[in-house]
Amino acid sequence: MAEAGEFLVARDLTLSFGGVQAVNSVSFSIAKGELRGLIGPNGAGKSTLFHLISGHFYPDRGSLVFEGNRIENKSPAARAKMGISITFQAVHLFSGMTVLENVMVGGHSWTKHEWLEASFRLRRCRNEERSIREKAMWALTMVGLERYANQLAESLPLGRQRALQIARALCSMPKLLLLDEPASGLRGDERRELLSLLEKLHENALTMILIEHDVDFVTKVAPRISVLDQGQVIADGTPDEIREHPAVISAYLGTAISHEVN
Repeated sequence: MAEAGEFLVARDLTLSFGGVQAVNSVSFSIAKGELRGLIGPNGAGKSTLFHLISGHFYPDRGSLVFEGNRIENKSPAARAKMGISITFQAVHLFSGMTVLENVMVGGHSWTKHEWLEASFRLRRCRNEERSIREKAMWALTMVGLERYANQLAESLPLGRQRALQIARALCSMPKLLLLDEPASGLRGDERRELLSLLEKLHENALTMILIEHDVDFVTKVAPRISVLDQGQVIADGTPDEIREHPAVISAYLGTAISHEVN
């Protein structure tokens, strides 16, 4: 059982692919409203852990408790309905659709109307579609894309496409948002805009877990950071504690583990 204040609790999560243990006995807890950074060298198991939380992978053993409910065997769709949303490093857009329409897709995780109601455009369907549109416009405003609502999504530059993905996730009304390397490939101004967006979402008490290779980026926004290496948590603490942790320095082979947001 989760203790008071624990929003997401993982205990002994383990997953192997063939003879390789991608995640090995990982345990951690996240408090409601927390922004947790998750870093580690390539192949450390970060994305695999995210997929275990989102439901795209199921563990060989261990438990995952979200708001007091066991979820390790629930489908991604079931977890999305419970409020767990994920944005991926690779941008996934629906081409030929506007920015607003792309964001509205995220809202269908919480609708209740059936296909027959949608086919005949019955009242509940119409009301929910109106609500989705309003929520999508709110999400676009949150990420600063409201002026591009009627523009084709694929016409946006990469930084705004990443912001669109976050807006689509916000339209699903998430309780927990998983962000898989959202700063990857972004330039200076785009990185600063993303940093400001994450700070705003944190101020609005959205619970988030952020994967990033860029340690300096994570330390600017995440008050607490967990470090994975070879599928195991090797350190957990404040940004200053992580920067000085011997196991973290060793995991990065003694090379510089910061990367300025310029």
